[in-house]
Amino acid sequence: MQSSAVIVCSDVNMLPAACCTLLSVKRNLVDASVEFLLLGIDLKPNEIAEVENFARLHDMTIKVLPYVTPETAKQARGRWSGATLARLYMDLQIPENVERLLYLDADVLAVAPVDELFTMDLQGKALAAVDDYVMAFPEKAGARQRKIGMGEGGRYFNAGVLLFDWSVCREKGLFARTREIFEERSHLFENNDQDALNVTFDGDWLVLDPRWNTQTGLLPFVDRPAIFHFTGRKKPWQATVPWVHRQMARHYAEDLGNTPWASFCRQPSMMGRVAGFVSHLGKQIGGLARLARMRAYFSNS
Repeated sequence: MQSSAVIVCSDVNMLPAACCTLLSVKRNLVDASVEFLLLGIDLKPNEIAEVENFARLHDMTIKVLPYVTPETAKQARGRWSGATLARLYMDLQIPENVERLLYLDADVLAVAPVDELFTMDLQGKALAAVDDYVMAFPEKAGARQRKIGMGEGGRYFNAGVLLFDWSVCREKGLFARTREIFEERSHLFENNDQDALNVTFDGDWLVLDPRWNTQTGLLPFVDRPAIFHFTGRKKPWQATVPWVHRQMARHYAEDLGNTPWASFCRQPSMMGRVAGFVSHLGKQIGGLARLARMRAYFSNS
């Protein structure tokens, strides 16, 4: 039987956030037949048990797909970590019956109904995704695309939310090709596996509305975000939570509160909140020109 699935890849450090990501999709999904998968990177049995306990607590099933970091990933240059590369190997673990696959980064939360993604016509494409914020800056986007070997004038997607026609990916061996590209050009890639995936799917992806991957910088002008993507180093579960995501912090605190992972969430102090607000104002004032360019691009894309 053909089926749909949601997958998140995570090592032990991001397990609490990854489980919250899957739970957020469950809460915004009517179709009960969608599977929830977690590619567990080098997880120990007790860590897998913690995932299963979290799932039971929230009346859901999360299938953990064991994944041992291969030697090729361990030997990767520079800042390519085993965790970063895991999704390039996820095709080796995903059940054969899966036809539609929604990949999500572990720093993502669904906040509105997502059923549409599992019935959407991908118009013959292997992938649907949202433009990366860099597309609002053609000079930067062009330089990045030339460096990594993409075609001129194309689009570059953000890889935090990826909607695959998985049957096409399987038939064409697209992930095996992506691994080959990584091995050939990893020294050119500054944006980790996102660069490798963009080379593979260059010209073969459907552009989604930004509401399906509302990256932090897009928040001021995306109407009705359905999926938040907390890009940047500061995350909602940290004491340094950015001002724009302060309301999102409670989702993590509530969902992890009755689990052994409760301490994963760090509450900012009053001084921290004030500093966060001041920093937010400074960025808004100092980045007006940048914001205007992003608004112009994403409002018309």
